[in-house]
Amino acid sequence: MTDSHQDRAPFDRAVLNALEDGLLVVGDDRKVSWYNPALARTLGIRQADAIGMEMSSLLDAYILPIIEDDDSVRLLRNVLENGADLPSLLCRARTSDGIRRWLSISSKQAFAVTGQRLIKIRDATADLNAHHFMAALNQSPVVVFVQDEDLRYIWSYNQQLGSTDTSIIGMCEEDAFPENAGHLAALKRRVLETGETVRAAVTFTVAGERRVRDLTLKPLRDPEGEVVGVAGTAFDVTERSRVEKVLREKTHELKKRMDELRCLYTIAHLVETPGMTLDKLLQAVADTLPMGWQYPDDTGVRIAVDGRDYYRGDPADTPWKQESPILVHGRRVGEVEVRYLAEIPEGSEGPFLPEEQMLLDSVTKRLGRIIERLQVEAALEESEEKFRGIAQRSFDLIVTSYLDGGLNYVSPAMERILGYSPEEMVGTDWEDYILPTSLMAWKEGRRRVLRGEQVEGLQVEVRRKNGETGILELNESPIVEKKITVGFQVVGRDISERILHERLREQAFDMTERNIEQFAFLADRIRHPLQVVMGVADLLEDEVVAEKLREQVRRINTRISELDREWTESRKIREFLKRYEL
Repeated sequence: MTDSHQDRAPFDRAVLNALEDGLLVVGDDRKVSWYNPALARTLGIRQADAIGMEMSSLLDAYILPIIEDDDSVRLLRNVLENGADLPSLLCRARTSDGIRRWLSISSKQAFAVTGQRLIKIRDATADLNAHHFMAALNQSPVVVFVQDEDLRYIWSYNQQLGSTDTSIIGMCEEDAFPENAGHLAALKRRVLETGETVRAAVTFTVAGERRVRDLTLKPLRDPEGEVVGVAGTAFDVTERSRVEKVLREKTHELKKRMDELRCLYTIAHLVETPGMTLDKLLQAVADTLPMGWQYPDDTGVRIAVDGRDYYRGDPADTPWKQESPILVHGRRVGEVEVRYLAEIPEGSEGPFLPEEQMLLDSVTKRLGRIIERLQVEAALEESEEKFRGIAQRSFDLIVTSYLDGGLNYVSPAMERILGYSPEEMVGTDWEDYILPTSLMAWKEGRRRVLRGEQVEGLQVEVRRKNGETGILELNESPIVEKKITVGFQVVGRDISERILHERLREQAFDMTERNIEQFAFLADRIRHPLQVVMGVADLLEDEVVAEKLREQVRRINTRISELDREWTESRKIREFLKRYEL
């Protein structure tokens, strides 16, 4: 009796051949008696080659080589060769087409009477991918769905708004999302009509909660390419939308702060502009201020200082305004007024923001300091002009010297005193003009003044431009900046003639003293011979001659007495002159 594998297969071959799962029938002789086309595709084996093949040979040739897991290989060999039952075993494999797949392999006895065993080899890759896909989407902010041509839901996964994945099947937009049905239906009909992908953000309100979803809608096509529905994804971007809203608000606030800073920076920059007067500054500030307000095109400004007004925009009065006073040394000298020239939307605190009032107060405070500074600078400039005028006309020399730049200012008197023009001396050092004989005294004076001391009456010998020697009497004062001595100022005069006069006077006093002493000595020398002459006259017998001698002696004595009186007066005058340094 003969029978074919077809006769021995106790099942409907037409049905089994249509299955996507691979089926293999092994007879009681451990040989392959039948398998379906799906198995041939999976293992890459022709039917003529497999029928009648030993199961162990089939395993070694076509099944085990494609399994990548050694443990699975050992288990399959042991079970399938021994004809034992095998529950579904999931194996990682690389099939003949070179693609890595997941195969589900199971074995069980089909009919105990015939001894046939059914082995099923199913490509489980798609099932596993679907499992992974759904596991990844589960509880995520992503929803996937499919709708038919009538926009009824035919499949959904991970629904999170209202309906579940099961309950939404068969619903249309009016049933599932009645508040947004019109907008959603319009977007999806556009996909059906144009075949294009549409992306849009849609706001849903479910159970009083507002949710935002980013929809991506694509056409669903049949094998012939015809559009038969809509496939879509919905990504919940509620939190992102909230963050973006907050970010937009913060960005707006940041822009406002940047505008305010730019306004303050511009005002600060205006002050440093060369040639900037107070009038120009106040007008420039009036033109600059609107950039710091919400509606700069509708913003007008009025600045009033000491009775003068500076405008930007229409000067007409409006009901929408704010102002801040300008204080200088605690006294109000004016105000800055910002006004809206047209009605604008009002916030909770009126048309102006609290930050705008703060900006205005900051600007007026800065203007007060600027006006104080300009007043101080004007007073300083006037003082410097007076000093310059005094220095230019002074007969005394005035010199300022800095440690890092030499002589900084030299008054015109220096040219009269030393012969050098101020231009020649600026940038040079004092040591270039002081003679070596006075250099030690000069350096000691400089050390003292750099310690912060005042140095007065310092006498130094200097070299004039013509080579002559001059004598200067100097008073030195330190120049202090931020509690640090950075240089010194010298005021001095030429005392060369005075020193020469003093030297000549001392010489005259010395000569007078010597003359007085010599005259006194001479008087004494004359008086002694006169006494002798008088004695001789008394001894003469000729009375006439004797009287003549006596008369001459008396006359000489009278002259000597007059000289004594004059010498005494001269001594008194000399003492007086010396006492009062005349």
